[in-house]
Amino acid sequence: MNAASLSSKALFVACLACLLVVVAPAAAGTASPARAAGCTPGVRTVDGSPARVFCGPAKATVHVGGKTLAFSGGLCERSGGMYVLNMGTFFAGGSKSPRPYFGLLIAKPKPGTYKGQALSFRSGAVSKSSFAGVTLKTLHSGTFSGKLIGGGTVTGSFTC
Repeated sequence: MNAASLSSKALFVACLACLLVVVAPAAAGTASPARAAGCTPGVRTVDGSPARVFCGPAKATVHVGGKTLAFSGGLCERSGGMYVLNMGTFFAGGSKSPRPYFGLLIAKPKPGTYKGQALSFRSGAVSKSSFAGVTLKTLHSGTFSGKLIGGGTVTGSFTC
């Protein structure tokens, strides 16, 4: 893969991450999801950097590089004609925070199988992005699998 191709993918992933964070808050303001004790959703400074904190009942399990990562405290929402999952704390800039984040953008807010859906996650030192195949079983659960940008594979599941 050449430098121009990697640069284009990096730019796309950065734009995707912004979309995950911009689209979801529009729907978040209209709902009152259950949230974890001590979690306050919204945009604020976290660990010295601007961030968007998500709270709610959503959970995801990610299998990557021989590790299993668990995410919780998030939302699954219909927004802008898409289905958006956000869990944890999203940093728009280059924060070094170890706070976990999981984001998945699905083309349509209805059950089905979709190829090339945008996935991004961070847990400790593991920070990856992918264009994953997603099976949305219901609007409350699904599975995903795909090739990671930069190499490797990812599989997992989520519930809301």
